Amino acid sequence: MTERRLRRMQTLNPFGVGAIVDMLGESFVAEDITRWKGRLHTIPAARIAAHFGVEELRTPPDVTDRGELPYYRFPQWLFCGACRSMTRWSIRREKPGKAPRCGNCRRSPQLVPMRFVAVCGNGHLDDVPWPAWAHSGGRRGREQRQCGKAELRFVHVTAVGGGLESLRVQCTTCSAERDLAHLTSPGALAKINWSCRGRQPWQNDNEAVACELSPVVLQRGASSVYFPDTGSAIDLPPESDWATWSEDAVRVEQHPFFRALLGSPDSHVRDGMIEVIAAATEVTVAQVRAVLNDRLGTTTTSADTPGDLAEREWLALTNPRDDHDHRDRFITRRAPFPAAAGHGGLQPVVDQLARRISDVVMVDRLREIRVLRGFRRHTMDIHIPADLGRRSGSLPAIEIFGEGIFVRFDEELMQRWEYQPPVLRRTESLRKRLAGSMHARWIEVEPTPRLVLLHTVAHLLLRQLAFDAGYPSSSLRERIYASLPDAQIPMAGVLIYTAAGDSEGTLGGLARSGRADRLAVTIVSALAAAQWCSLDPVCSESTAQGPDGLSMAACHACTLAAETSCTLGNLLLDRNLVVHEEYGYMREPLAELIAVRAGTA
Repeated sequence: MTERRLRRMQTLNPFGVGAIVDMLGESFVAEDITRWKGRLHTIPAARIAAHFGVEELRTPPDVTDRGELPYYRFPQWLFCGACRSMTRWSIRREKPGKAPRCGNCRRSPQLVPMRFVAVCGNGHLDDVPWPAWAHSGGRRGREQRQCGKAELRFVHVTAVGGGLESLRVQCTTCSAERDLAHLTSPGALAKINWSCRGRQPWQNDNEAVACELSPVVLQRGASSVYFPDTGSAIDLPPESDWATWSEDAVRVEQHPFFRALLGSPDSHVRDGMIEVIAAATEVTVAQVRAVLNDRLGTTTTSADTPGDLAEREWLALTNPRDDHDHRDRFITRRAPFPAAAGHGGLQPVVDQLARRISDVVMVDRLREIRVLRGFRRHTMDIHIPADLGRRSGSLPAIEIFGEGIFVRFDEELMQRWEYQPPVLRRTESLRKRLAGSMHARWIEVEPTPRLVLLHTVAHLLLRQLAFDAGYPSSSLRERIYASLPDAQIPMAGVLIYTAAGDSEGTLGGLARSGRADRLAVTIVSALAAAQWCSLDPVCSESTAQGPDGLSMAACHACTLAAETSCTLGNLLLDRNLVVHEEYGYMREPLAELIAVRAGTA
């Protein structure tokens, strides 16, 4: 029996709703959330659910509850590697835990999925119409339309090289055949009168929608087959406080007077009812008020905008509280920078850093909610929601606990730096390229000098902390807080954090790296590494790198991070904004570092 398992985090990304999953020689596509089976598990995060425009956030079903995620076998066209016969599989032939086998061969080898799929810009996915393709080629000066049967073979011809010309689909009934040379060209399916069926592989025909786009053929592992639309938010006080979500809070919510207060929060007997609830549930009056205010806030306010969400996180990070319950889900403390005891030979460098870094906060514990809102395909014309079907009012999500370091940069110095002419010229080029790029459909931020600088600094810290804190680079993530000009709440900071699925969080190594003596060495090391790239001078002099030229002086050797770490797909990066000797934000600390090195040589 084949045991097919995924980690819960993988069911959101990269193998979330609509994604194609290759596993043990088989290929599947993840069905939408309305088809999830097993006991319903929701994440208690009403404010965050409201931010994403739904009533609740659902976690994938737990295997201990006999739950399972539905993955539909796709492509349904399979072939045998031995006899090369092709088979159109169906759900009626599925056997639990068993892979499809060839019925024509004596040893019954496992069937192999075809590696091409049909995709359209409206997000629809389908099998390639192999029977129609096999009968559409020219043969002896006429069209091969002798039969329409689906008895096919997928053969490899060795005499014509190794391209798609060497692969052919043959009809075993009428001998019609056609190679795959033009299969992936635009309009290939339109030329054989094949139109989009307007649905996902797991949907029935009655769930299809009208689609006027002509599908194109892509390899099923191509990056443009699936673009997940994910979002995340950090659980913040007061919702993250133990007093709000503890067992005591649950008892408060279940009291009949509490339900009455939710329906009539301005009642003239409000104070008396709160006192009765506190006495009946054996909690304090202040705790009842905290739970009531939280529940009223999440049930009466509209969804936050992305800007509101960032501002809430910014205010929570820049105003750490002095007292915490160790069971709170958001625990922060200020870390003085620089260290009172000094930094030895690095003191001149740290003094320059202290002019640019106004605050450092250790995040000893945080809870992040990651949500899959939907996905797009190919040209990303249409957003497909994660709850196709009856519109469940929920989205798939996971909660993860971790720790981090928050670094806030000096606002006054930042404002003087970001209006320098060379800085504005470089970021204006990125802004124009983004406006004409397909990536503008999912990148919601404006590439201001502040954003590009902070994003690049975050990447340099991610790369260095992977060495200093001992975490794999793919387990670290970034959050960028960069306000637009004239914003009511100016923001200039980065949060580097790590998170794991365990409710106990991580081991504290990253948060401890926020101590001044450690953080100073980390930043200095990051600047030293960014000063020179192994691909310089090509990298440092480049004005367009990455997809659509949406980065400048940034490459894999110096700046790019793991895809799971970056919120902007490794785009909008420019190392020169950090270390350039004329306009780099960190040019003076770097000059001091060079002087210190020269003095100790």
